[in-house]
Amino acid sequence: VSSACRKSPLFVRTAYGRYAIAKEYLNGSNTQGAVSTSPLRDAIYRVLQDAGGSLHYHEIQAKIQAKKLFVFRRKDGTVHTDPKVMQKRV
Repeated sequence: VSSACRKSPLFVRTAYGRYAIAKEYLNGSNTQGAVSTSPLRDAIYRVLQDAGGSLHYHEIQAKIQAKKLFVFRRKDGTVHTDPKVMQKRV
């Protein structure tokens, strides 16, 4: 989750480990019409939109898991159910 937030122009870091939806890309274009390339980024965007502000990446991950917006999978395709294992993998 943290890596997806850092790499995406859709999100801005507000404090250490806290992210919010960016109002504009770094190049100045509007993010409202931006297309996300990842289901994880879509889930992060939905959670931040519902929160209406910034959240710590642990809170973002917990809300994604609670709402079952995204399935955390290993590279071999198996699904984790243990939150600690999922957190280490993300």
